[in-house]
Amino acid sequence: MILHHGSNMSFNAIDLGKGLPAKDFGQGFYMTDSFECAEKTARQRVARLGGAPKVMAFKCDESMFQTMNVRVFAAPGREWALFVRANRRSDEDVADHNRDNRYDVVKGPIANDKLSLLFRLYERDIITVDEFARRMQFRELYTQYSFHTERALASLRFMEVLDVT
Repeated sequence: MILHHGSNMSFNAIDLGKGLPAKDFGQGFYMTDSFECAEKTARQRVARLGGAPKVMAFKCDESMFQTMNVRVFAAPGREWALFVRANRRSDEDVADHNRDNRYDVVKGPIANDKLSLLFRLYERDIITVDEFARRMQFRELYTQYSFHTERALASLRFMEVLDVT
């Protein structure tokens, strides 16, 4: 499988320490199987941080996942929402999170622009997790893959940097 990472600069080596801790699936390196999504991410990063939009392509050997601790969310819903909220808010005292990188790889929907208002309502306890999950049922979202350990990064092989025009 080919995965893409959108950025405001090019690179060919991944540094897990550069990931922000309060991300959807915890601190890690995030990619998507959608070039379109990675391209959009690259443009957003340039708008915020400057630089030039780039998309890095990596070949992922999914067969290596069999020996790893992998968490998969097939669709957005209650379990996914609770997990994302727990990773974004370090003050959440819940057992199901990835703040400690217990999962090598996590795959699931991206809580992107299409969900930002809805997710903020949930994060601020204006709507319940069940109401959030109900409203999510018919949304089509991109999929993200987050890599959290060196063992997970071993499943990736850098392919190329693509300039976004």
